[in-house]
Amino acid sequence: MLSKIINVSEFAHFLRVNRNSIIEHWMESSQVQNILHKHSLPIVEKNTKIFYEFCDCFISIIEWNLTVAECEARLNFLKLLNNHHISIAELFTLIVKLKASIEYFIYKNGYLSESIEIELENISLNIANSLTENYLEIQDSDMDYKSEHSNLLNEYKRAVDISNIVSKTNPKGIITYVNDKFCEISGYKEHELIGKPHNIIRHPSMDPSAFKDLWDTIKSKRPWHGVVTNMRKDGKKYVVDSTVIPILDVDGDIIEYIAVRHDITELEDTKEQLRNINEAMKHKVEELYSMTSILEKQASLDSLTGIYNRMKFEEIFSQELKNVNNNDQKLSMILFDIDHFKDINDTYGHQVGDDILKEITELISKNIKIQDTFARWGGEEFVILLPGTSLDGAVMFAEKLRVLIKQYQFTEVGNMTTSFGVGTYEEYENKATFFEKVDKALYLAKTRGRNRVEKALYNCVS
Repeated sequence: MLSKIINVSEFAHFLRVNRNSIIEHWMESSQVQNILHKHSLPIVEKNTKIFYEFCDCFISIIEWNLTVAECEARLNFLKLLNNHHISIAELFTLIVKLKASIEYFIYKNGYLSESIEIELENISLNIANSLTENYLEIQDSDMDYKSEHSNLLNEYKRAVDISNIVSKTNPKGIITYVNDKFCEISGYKEHELIGKPHNIIRHPSMDPSAFKDLWDTIKSKRPWHGVVTNMRKDGKKYVVDSTVIPILDVDGDIIEYIAVRHDITELEDTKEQLRNINEAMKHKVEELYSMTSILEKQASLDSLTGIYNRMKFEEIFSQELKNVNNNDQKLSMILFDIDHFKDINDTYGHQVGDDILKEITELISKNIKIQDTFARWGGEEFVILLPGTSLDGAVMFAEKLRVLIKQYQFTEVGNMTTSFGVGTYEEYENKATFFEKVDKALYLAKTRGRNRVEKALYNCVS
């Protein structure tokens, strides 16, 4: 890309257009991030706003719209840095990195101007010098304030110590301090803890990976927060919400870790009880659902034969008729019953009659297609619904079943026969007239000598 010369006016417009990108690049640079992490300066909305306002001020000074003294945002920015003990050298680094971010976007967009570069360098240096003077004044004022309020700060520390479980360790994890609440909850005396590694209270149920995450975090000079299960001296467990903070010296090296905890054992026990109750309720719901499914299934099946009962058949019948009317498909029906079944019951007894019904159900079930519906209509009468089957196809199938039953050797009675009525739904019919014509065909098969198939045509029988 050819570099383009940029003048002061264009430069001012360029800074405004790229403002957000410049600030994000500045705050995400490794040097800036290191300073923020080192001093535990959280990038929350309030702090981010202060950084953005300072950057706007910086840009306005570059554009000659403001002087450093007129930039009120600088004071909030410097106070924020002071509250987190950021040094003057680190303040200078922040200014340099902001200038570097502006230069980065100048070159990225193909702009070049030696005069602008020189101007940016001079203005940045002047801003840094002025901010350093302001920062020294704020630090001096802050020192006076701390001196005047040292007793108040001590009271704050005492309040934290009373209300929290507090301990300190050296960089190797050896305990150097515990407060009374730590001893109270752990069951150890102070002298039993000082000089010992912190894992003296580690509970065996804790996943080692949790402690790896803890150490990886605090060794990188960042605070760690999480829930930890510890073990008392008597072996009982207790649960704490923990925050571990690395403490750094003036050179940025870790000199100790402070851990502040809150006892949440009772809360965790309650949550565990609730989880157990929820799990028990879940199992109960699953049992009820299973029972409901079983009952629904039982309500759909004939209790003797295990095939669909009359009520379920009526439901399927209605749905199949809708499919026929909507999709212009064929639908045939076979109605059949066992010849002379009453004589079988009278001669062999109802138990044998029931066994025959079960045998014939099993025989038919093995010989129908998966899309066909087989149901017990009542007594010794059965019905088969055949979607997508023509009248001739249904008659051929009924004849096949008739021969199959005739040749079958039933357990108690040997051979027996059945009679069949067959019909196909016509568009002018309804559910009642369709069934009625098939029923008439079955009746005709019975009157014409049984052991035969009769078909129904146009609400007549032939």
